[in-house]
Amino acid sequence: MLAPLALLLAVLSLADNEKQLTVYTPQTSYTIPVNDREGQLYLSIMDLVGPLGHATMRVDGHDWKLQFNSADARFSEGKDKAKIRGNSVDLNGKALVVDNRLLIPVKSSFAVLSALLKKNVEFRPEARRILIDNAALHFTAELKKGDKSSLLLSFNQPVHPVTTQNENSVKLIFKREPLVSEITSQPFDDKFIHSLSFSEDNGTASLVIAGGPDLNATVSGDGKSVTIQSAPAIATATPSPVPSPESASTGSTASQSTQPGIGPQTHPSFLVLIDPSHGGNDQGALLPEKLLEKDITLAMARRLKTELEDHGISARLVRDGDVNLSLEQRAEMANGLHAGIYIAIHAGLPGSGVRIYSPAITSATEPVGKFHPWESAQSSYMSRSQALAQAVAEEVGKKQINVVSFKTSLRPLNNITAPAIAVELAPDPANVADLSSQKFQTNVAAGIASGVAHARAQLEAQR
Repeated sequence: MLAPLALLLAVLSLADNEKQLTVYTPQTSYTIPVNDREGQLYLSIMDLVGPLGHATMRVDGHDWKLQFNSADARFSEGKDKAKIRGNSVDLNGKALVVDNRLLIPVKSSFAVLSALLKKNVEFRPEARRILIDNAALHFTAELKKGDKSSLLLSFNQPVHPVTTQNENSVKLIFKREPLVSEITSQPFDDKFIHSLSFSEDNGTASLVIAGGPDLNATVSGDGKSVTIQSAPAIATATPSPVPSPESASTGSTASQSTQPGIGPQTHPSFLVLIDPSHGGNDQGALLPEKLLEKDITLAMARRLKTELEDHGISARLVRDGDVNLSLEQRAEMANGLHAGIYIAIHAGLPGSGVRIYSPAITSATEPVGKFHPWESAQSSYMSRSQALAQAVAEEVGKKQINVVSFKTSLRPLNNITAPAIAVELAPDPANVADLSSQKFQTNVAAGIASGVAHARAQLEAQR
């Protein structure tokens, strides 16, 4: 009986490893098989578009004519171009006919769907995942330390992951959900839960939580959160060290690890994340004097980082170069780093000094229970963000700089799980050069840093 059993297991394993592509829309998701043909992966055009609308195919010689809802498309066997809505579309390879089915390269699925649907299409080629009409599912992670540490994963839609457990990790596999994350790995300074990592492959996404033994995952009743929890460590009695005469005489309470290879913690307990807005292809506002907002915000962010460090406050830049970053990436970095404060830097005209923005969330997006949707992840931090904005406004005002404060629904502030504000440089139109002036930027940076320093104690007490 062993031979038939081995054969069955081999067949099941082969089925699990079949290559596939998953398509996600705000309403549904579906998976279709892909196959190797002529050195690359191919899929059936009808498998791709059929679930998205009314699709019919008519064959005329070597031409295959697709009617999809109100759109017309023509594919020709052996040709690497298609005609969709009257426009030529590159297929990145020849169209093939196999078993009376028209196949197109997987690489062309993005271009074909974009042309047919006239909607936003995001193609993640390495993972073979397609997200249509902004269908992405986001999540936030919150580590709660204690005798029984837990990691709370909150999602902006219900999820139904497949859970597998190993000795020191839990893996959540998302086969139907369009889960995305720009942060692939996040370490935690915790003895029970060590790290969270994200990966996507073969039409699925996965989260792996590594830590101590006996980790388990619990999905909430509404499917919008997953709690990873560890069993508490067994307490053992350890004699208290006898203080040395030196420490006794100085009254020192500091202790150092005597374990080899363990030094001071590399992750600051309180981090200010500074986000120079725009960057890369996104130049931001086109300002007079040939100034670009993306350059102004980066210079200002660097000055603010220096000022904060002079106050003994750890700071980090979201970008320290001319790179493209989406709003989602910026928010995910802030949440992933567990920033104590997030400050976005902008520059614009007209104005008369500095504008300070704190988040505002409408009642329609308020959290329900413990779950905070991505659009209102900030909701638990609103009062702290407003207190931070007030402290910064007061200190910047002391630098003889005019300050105006606003509350507004602004991304990515509303997606961040920390006190968050945006600071916009807006000098008088007659003094545009102040935007790039070292004196003006340094004064503003010094005021912001002083405001953060004044607010820090209160904010840390509420963490």
